[in-house]
Amino acid sequence: MRFIKIKYGFAYIVILLTLITFLISFNFIPTGFEHRTIIESKSPQSATVTETKRIFFMKTHKCASSTVQNILMRFGHMENLDFLLPNMNNYIGNPIHFNTSMISNNYSTEDGKFDMFVHHTRYSQEIKSVMRPGTIYVTILREPTALFQSLYSFYHFDKKYKCNLTQFISDRLSNKSSANQIKRYSNKLGINQMNWDLGMDTDDFVNTDKINEHINMIERDFDFVMIFEYLDASLVLFAHLMQWPLEQMAYLPLNTRNNTYKQILSNYDINRLIQVNMADNMLYTRFIQKFKKMINEYGIEKLKKGIKSLMAINQKILETCVQSVANKGYARTTSYKLKANTKTMCKYIAMNELKYTSHLREIQYERQKKYKALDKLMNNN
Repeated sequence: MRFIKIKYGFAYIVILLTLITFLISFNFIPTGFEHRTIIESKSPQSATVTETKRIFFMKTHKCASSTVQNILMRFGHMENLDFLLPNMNNYIGNPIHFNTSMISNNYSTEDGKFDMFVHHTRYSQEIKSVMRPGTIYVTILREPTALFQSLYSFYHFDKKYKCNLTQFISDRLSNKSSANQIKRYSNKLGINQMNWDLGMDTDDFVNTDKINEHINMIERDFDFVMIFEYLDASLVLFAHLMQWPLEQMAYLPLNTRNNTYKQILSNYDINRLIQVNMADNMLYTRFIQKFKKMINEYGIEKLKKGIKSLMAINQKILETCVQSVANKGYARTTSYKLKANTKTMCKYIAMNELKYTSHLREIQYERQKKYKALDKLMNNN
């Protein structure tokens, strides 16, 4: 008899607990906590994380930055965000450091602040004054020797300097002082390119104290630094940081070239490029170490799974959108012929920077035009 009472008592408790859980789940019983969907916490203490939508991307030359830029353009376009856009072409400053006078009234906003800044500029901390609160600051770096080779070939330095890269190294880069005095191509391209884009003065390129001071500033100002050689890993980590679905990182490589156009250099040439690009080497070394630390914190096996997933996403994009691939872009960069009647997404993922920028200008101009017309109506007594 006692056993039967215990049995029914236990059953009663189970039924009661089940009923309470049911009522709580439908908010019939208040718990004192709001119902939240937890995407993924950046830290154990964080209860909820929402995706970030405000970005400054420092577009460094020849570091796969056009590919990353396209990802950000598509996101901002889809979300109807406000871009800080160049008045023409694809530069907002450089060689001059960015300043607010460079902002075009045609594409400005009511508050003079922006959600997205993804075009070429020359970094200055004045950028912070025009970005909205909560902006994430991002850039991308590349091994400096490979970067300089790519610059030399892509921008046809051989025509300006009237010699190939090996001759340029032996004739123009014979010592540090002469290297530092070489005028930059188009006043913005040359040695220590990444530090130049990130705002460093050329007079400081041979001063290790100044270089470290500048790198420390970059480390403070930027939330995340991608690495060209590990682009897919960078994008997986970036998606995690931004709390975006990995599908948002889908890409087709843009403004890239086949390795057949790369000149083979001797060990002497490579060492010389390392020496004259001292500032960029110090920058790259610092952030490679930070990148490795970030991978350890995220988890190497988890990262490999993310890379595998991103590669599968990109392969599906290629099969869905692209009919053929050629090297017919500027300086024999990769170009894509799309399949007929493809999705709208295909058009934007393969669109070059200048064309996409023009499209965003049209959208933003019309939006601001309608806002101004409405303000005029309401202020007209």
